Amino acid sequence: MIGKISPLDHVENNDQALLANTITSDNNFHIFDARMTRVLGSIYTPPDFAEFLTTWAIRHPEDNVLDVGIGEGAFVFAAYRRLLELGASDFIAQQQLFGAEIDESAYSKFTENAKTINAHFLHLKNTNFFDVEFPLVDAIVGNPPYVRRMYINKVDEIRQSVIKRNLLVSELNMTRMTDLYIYFLLHAIPLLKPGGRLAVITSDPWLNVGYGEEFKKYLQQHFRIEMLISLDRRVFDDADVKPVLILATKLELPDLEWQVKFVRIKNGLPLRHLHETLDSPNTDIACSQVKSGELKAFTSWDIHFKAPEVYEGIENHQLMTNMANVAETRIGIQTLAKDFFVLTKEQANAAQIEEEYLEPLAQSIKYIRYPIIDLNTKPDFYLFYCDRGKDDLWETQAFEYIVRGEASTVEVRGKNITVVGYHNKERIIKANRTFWYDLKSSLERRGRGVILIPRLIYRNFFVVWNKAKFVPGELFIEFLPPPEIDDEVYLAILTSSITELMLRTHAQIYGGGTFNINPGRIKSVPMLNVALLSYQQREALRQSYLQYLADETHNRLPIDDLVYEILELDTSKRQEINETLRDLLLLAISSKREHKVTLTDP
Repeated sequence: MIGKISPLDHVENNDQALLANTITSDNNFHIFDARMTRVLGSIYTPPDFAEFLTTWAIRHPEDNVLDVGIGEGAFVFAAYRRLLELGASDFIAQQQLFGAEIDESAYSKFTENAKTINAHFLHLKNTNFFDVEFPLVDAIVGNPPYVRRMYINKVDEIRQSVIKRNLLVSELNMTRMTDLYIYFLLHAIPLLKPGGRLAVITSDPWLNVGYGEEFKKYLQQHFRIEMLISLDRRVFDDADVKPVLILATKLELPDLEWQVKFVRIKNGLPLRHLHETLDSPNTDIACSQVKSGELKAFTSWDIHFKAPEVYEGIENHQLMTNMANVAETRIGIQTLAKDFFVLTKEQANAAQIEEEYLEPLAQSIKYIRYPIIDLNTKPDFYLFYCDRGKDDLWETQAFEYIVRGEASTVEVRGKNITVVGYHNKERIIKANRTFWYDLKSSLERRGRGVILIPRLIYRNFFVVWNKAKFVPGELFIEFLPPPEIDDEVYLAILTSSITELMLRTHAQIYGGGTFNINPGRIKSVPMLNVALLSYQQREALRQSYLQYLADETHNRLPIDDLVYEILELDTSKRQEINETLRDLLLLAISSKREHKVTLTDP
């Protein structure tokens, strides 16, 4: 069962650290924060997905099957029907299914559904999945619950259970950032017999994020990954999470190399038609094959769904390099208590805080209308900015604001507890600031980036020239190049369609149509290497960016033409890049509830 994700607007207004990825489920409410469960509810697998996966995984009437997320029984009943179809008897088939469901409500619905077909599944228990000893099985199927790490209780017990069962999994390599569905799979997989099949649907961040590295290594070492399937369309009506289907066979002997199929299903093609169309040309399916040895656990696998050929051609160009070779990058200021430190114009006015204790804040690309922040830009948000002790602030409104903050009841995210006063939040205590409210000192040490790349990319893309030096918020990545070359040169390159394509390809796509750029992964995003350009090329780029700013519509065509000319890309390659970028935009929009979209050329 995949849980529900917060709408983006909610995320933007509830500590952006969640970044469109605050997912929970009531499938395991004793394992994580029950309060979040009540708020967000449950999402279950559509029957056609369960049927597709169980049909592939279960091949013989005597197969024993483990379901990694019973929920209300979608996979159980699909697996049961598959066993009957293969010739198993009613009674025996019911004894061949194993699993555990901790949620009494979901389990009760499952048992009621089972009664309607006169079935009694002896080995499907209402208990904690990690407390059950299952036998070896021939197939693992299901939809393990997706619960973000911050809402998992007893995480140390879960980790030890996984490590005990997987001697080849290192606790050091299995980061504590890992989400619950990975623990479920690593706990279950050792029970799969050699030659057995794994067929599950999960959320897809493991393809891109750091905590997925250990899981990807494990899959490569122990499985022949037959196929990974991504769908453009929304699968779960009430969840903004993008799923991926894993179809893999456990290795009996080491397999030197094989082809991994990355299949992207477009335009709502029913899953049951996949095998009928996979080997024949079809505009509804994009399939790329990658040699298993070429898949590296530390790289993003999601790229192979999006734009493998175009991406590879640009990445390998002699004038391209990783962003880390061009500039330092870092996330914007993380306040650790946004509700206190970040104020709207209205809040700042109401609090009557003196101007010297407020600094303009570039909060999010969502609130920035133009690609430049200059001295005439009026801020929508302010940062509380004070490095003086309370004794020095007596009779100021800043003092009153601090005192109110120290008396406020504050919820601690992900722990279902409150503390009195922001200064008593654990993360603020660990920050060890001279004064708990002092962000000014650290900001003056680190400085402020003037080139800001948005972490969340929506329909329109632009990079911000922070000429007025607003404080960059945590939904921006500061791009800090060496000072020898004018900022406008870098801004032109970053604004180009090629850089947008590279960023969107590396980003995580969420079901709400948002591209989320990981601050760590951005270092490996390819971009034009400024150091290899001539003075004339740099000057031309600088002028093209100024032309872009001066144009009321901010048309970047002059920038694109110049970048294409520098890379010596012909007309067909330019068209291919624009079509691929357009396709990525459609991919994100297709995951929204509304599918009737019209796009103009990017």
